Amino acid sequence: MNGNIYITGFMGVGKSTVGKALSKLLKRPLIDMDKAISRSSGLSIRSYFKQLGEERFRRAETELLKDIASNERLVVATGGGLPVNPENRAIMRSSGKVIHLDMPLDDYFRRMGNGSNLSRPKWTDRDSVEALYNQRAPMYEDCDYTIDVSSKLPGDCVWEICERLHDNESMDVKLGSSIHSLSISWRVPEELPALIGERKVFAVTDRKVEKLHLSRYIPFMCGSTVFTLPVGERSKSLNNARRLYESMLKCHIGRDGILIAIGGGVVTDLCAFVASTYKRGIPFVLVSTSLVGCVDAAIGGKAAVDLNQVKNPVGCFSLPSSVMLDLRALSTLPLSCRSEGLVEAYKTGLAVNPNLAKIIEKNLDNLMLGDALLLAMVVKLSASAKVGIVNQDFTEKGLRRILNFGHTYGHAVESFNDYKIRHGMAVAVGMIVAVSLSENRGFLDEEISSRTQMTLKRFIRGKVSLPNAHDAWDIMMNDKKNRRGRIGFVLLEGLGSPVFVEDVQPDELTQAIHVVRGLLNG
Repeated sequence: MNGNIYITGFMGVGKSTVGKALSKLLKRPLIDMDKAISRSSGLSIRSYFKQLGEERFRRAETELLKDIASNERLVVATGGGLPVNPENRAIMRSSGKVIHLDMPLDDYFRRMGNGSNLSRPKWTDRDSVEALYNQRAPMYEDCDYTIDVSSKLPGDCVWEICERLHDNESMDVKLGSSIHSLSISWRVPEELPALIGERKVFAVTDRKVEKLHLSRYIPFMCGSTVFTLPVGERSKSLNNARRLYESMLKCHIGRDGILIAIGGGVVTDLCAFVASTYKRGIPFVLVSTSLVGCVDAAIGGKAAVDLNQVKNPVGCFSLPSSVMLDLRALSTLPLSCRSEGLVEAYKTGLAVNPNLAKIIEKNLDNLMLGDALLLAMVVKLSASAKVGIVNQDFTEKGLRRILNFGHTYGHAVESFNDYKIRHGMAVAVGMIVAVSLSENRGFLDEEISSRTQMTLKRFIRGKVSLPNAHDAWDIMMNDKKNRRGRIGFVLLEGLGSPVFVEDVQPDELTQAIHVVRGLLNG
């Protein structure tokens, strides 16, 4: 995933334009090889060919390519003739993925004309260009993927490249005796009609998602009613549940209708609760557009709303018709939302899949920047890990509790701050507390504890008010995971080895909170 991405193709196919768009999406540097050679030589490509000759130009290309191949995470727009040399093709294949852009030959002439082109020394008359295209075609085929760019905008080509490099994926989620599909896709809207069928659609989103993404969905939800919520945790309330019930009644949504929730965890949580209780349950589809939702919140059949200062005390286990994770939507998330989602993914990695935790630690800078392919990898690994747990313990009677790692004190932090800080930041604090408790009990060695805490510290931006053990205890006593009046914590006996305990004492918690204060103030 960190290898270079080489874009090849014939003259005029749009390598530079697509490369620029791909570079922007993946937050990776772009090298346009023709431009790089022109800058270093001080000559245009046509002048280079005329004054120094094509043979020297091809040597310069190969030397530049070797230098590029010694680096990682570059998007490279190659020259049209570069793949002719088998050495160049070998260098590209060994240091990354090769994407060949192509279109029918007539399209090239429509773009470039039938006569000579002053900026391209190899573009002369139609017969010569056609012969050159046919000569190079077999060399271009030595690639990982070919993308037909005819009649496509650069943005569409970029998404197709992402899909080829990181395929769509689906898996089954078993919720008790019920099974639904989980789709992780770059093309979520296009998959909706098969789920909707002839049903009447009631769609719910929030104002931000409406602005950024609803236009992609409307063509695939013909005749739908759209209900838009304010953005933020406060929307996940019984009052908004009532508003949805009333609107659905007004629209005559029956049990043969379907609710489509498009948004982050607030929207999918609320809608799952509403759909599960409206007329004793109607079909619903959860479409997650946030990283938190894709790695955690939308998966597993939990539905809930907040009440007063307590998070999720009113809820149920729900049975969606399908859950869909929209990979394209992740490209529009601000840093704060990416950070929040990565906290939840890191939680799953520490508790379930240590390889996922290592990937996040190693690539955290680029994940924070928003590399779409890395985020897709994290989503797939996180979703798969959570599905594996949920399939064994849908109603959280035992194993599933491990996914609450960091949430016991984290929810207390969130409540103590009147939900004015992001959920992910509160959970990061809760995870530091849990790691500290684990180390103090001798479960974790100092190196793992320190590395984990330093990673978590990077997710905590701005000021956080930490409740002391006494104040936190009062809040945590209302935690829905508690049994027999005892507060439960998920600790780690090692990476991927969680343990659920109910004997944490206030003085232990005080010591762990002191560690967090020192870490944040250090």
